[in-house]
Amino acid sequence: MEKFLVVYPDLCTGCRLCEAACSYRHEGVYSPSLSRIRVVRFEDRCLSVPVVCSYCEQPPCEASCPTGAMSAAPDGRYALVREDRCIGCKECVHACPLGAVHLHPRSGVAIRCDLCRGDPECVKVCTAGALRYEPLEAAVREKRRARAASLNPA
Repeated sequence: MEKFLVVYPDLCTGCRLCEAACSYRHEGVYSPSLSRIRVVRFEDRCLSVPVVCSYCEQPPCEASCPTGAMSAAPDGRYALVREDRCIGCKECVHACPLGAVHLHPRSGVAIRCDLCRGDPECVKVCTAGALRYEPLEAAVREKRRARAASLNPA
């Protein structure tokens, strides 16, 4: 069964542990600037939203890449960036409608969430439950329930 990284922004506390865990898993250091997930804060609404690659059906970041550095893994379960092909042109950064692609601050190579190759570290550390790795059907069912509950308070 195919799983997805699902974000529940209303549960995010803004602790940014997901960023720390991601950067440590990929880079061996705790640094938000090296994370593949970014927590965006909306101070005026007291809201924090984790932003991560949504693995679009037809990814604009991949279509815009002139060198073919952006692609899906052979089994299609997660995203890849071929660092040896990336020229740092930022076309993928501009093409991503979610702002989930950015450049590595030292190497200049594009980085985006790769789901930790099917075992997302961010989900493991998110004690608030704002990040979940689950089948799409479960996520849709949960979101429908939450929406219905907000429309029909008991």
